[in-house]
Amino acid sequence: MSNLTALVGAVVFAWLPEDEAPHHPGPKFRPVLVVDMDLERKQLCVAYGTSQRVDRCGRGEIVFTPKEIEKLSKPTKFCLGKAKWIPLSSSYLSKTGEGKNVAYLGRTPANRAADLLKRLEEVGYAYA
Repeated sequence: MSNLTALVGAVVFAWLPEDEAPHHPGPKFRPVLVVDMDLERKQLCVAYGTSQRVDRCGRGEIVFTPKEIEKLSKPTKFCLGKAKWIPLSSSYLSKTGEGKNVAYLGRTPANRAADLLKRLEEVGYAYA
């Protein structure tokens, strides 16, 4: 297994593209949950993270707290239905857009893995 495949299930920061400009890094460096990876195409599939409305979850949404993922600054809801493929590149994954370091916040806790898989299934995402 590649070290890169270990990113699946990780929470990192990324410049998530907006719908209006899907091929360009977005305006806000935000937490995202890595839900899949394509090593051949050098892309990550990441789910949008927000600290808004964390008191309720709809289909395909999951909330993690700073107790569960230590480097989160506040409870964060990940919207799995809003997952997008982004290039595995510093322009999307580095705060400056130039560095080589990924802003890694932590991993999905083992005791929440089944919950995460259930939420992914709710939005039609299936793992083989």
